[in-house]
Amino acid sequence: METKSAGINPVSGGTLLTQELVDWADLILAMEAVHAYYVTAHFKCDSSKIRVLGIRDQYYRDDPELIQELKEKIAPIIDHLCG
Repeated sequence: METKSAGINPVSGGTLLTQELVDWADLILAMEAVHAYYVTAHFKCDSSKIRVLGIRDQYYRDDPELIQELKEKIAPIIDHLCG
């Protein structure tokens, strides 16, 4: 499994989401529904490959609370894919 991180409005040092990254991904994890909508509105992307995690986009990068919430939300998705 290989992962990459990108955003629709990345903070300093972040990676901007591109069509190339969307095409590369088998699965796109969006924190909020508005992020998923942005992806389908601005890129050629089948919405079935997007999962919304339901995490409010209020954290700074590498915030320990964000990392914990991501682990909790993403683990079941990975288990399902690898199971």
